[in-house]
Amino acid sequence: MYYGHAAEVAIRAALYLAGQPRGELSPVQEIATASGLPKAYLSKVIQRLVQPGLVRTFRGPGGGIELGKSPEAITLWSLVYATTGREDADRCALGIGSCSAKNPCPLHEKWAPLRDEFHRLLEGTTLAELVRHTSQTQSDKQPTDRRAVRKRGKTVRQKITSERQGRP
Repeated sequence: MYYGHAAEVAIRAALYLAGQPRGELSPVQEIATASGLPKAYLSKVIQRLVQPGLVRTFRGPGGGIELGKSPEAITLWSLVYATTGREDADRCALGIGSCSAKNPCPLHEKWAPLRDEFHRLLEGTTLAELVRHTSQTQSDKQPTDRRAVRKRGKTVRQKITSERQGRP
């Protein structure tokens, strides 16, 4: 894939969060288990998503993570950019740090249009679109597993989540 592992983890975690009921918090362990991601690495990636407001985290009993914006407002590009930064996203196909239109590498003329098209694809794809597609293709596979994971500790989270719904 064009983007790194951190961006993949961010997309998978955000996709999971986008599929949860609005206002319900999900603990890191729950996201990691349901998404097949390592918990420690997921925690680090989640922190990269907090600063740009893509997710919000809440500590303490019943704490967890929720999307910071609606799934319609979060593009795949925003997740990739939050985890890799602009420099990595615009990197040279050959790994040459000084590759640009003024100082092109041997592949620059062929690579730049592909990179730009991929950028447009990520910018034009929202989490909401992925959730709709995922729910259509996996409607028979995961609901039972997700319900089993969500039952643990749900009553405490529901109470705290309900109290927090009045927040801005």
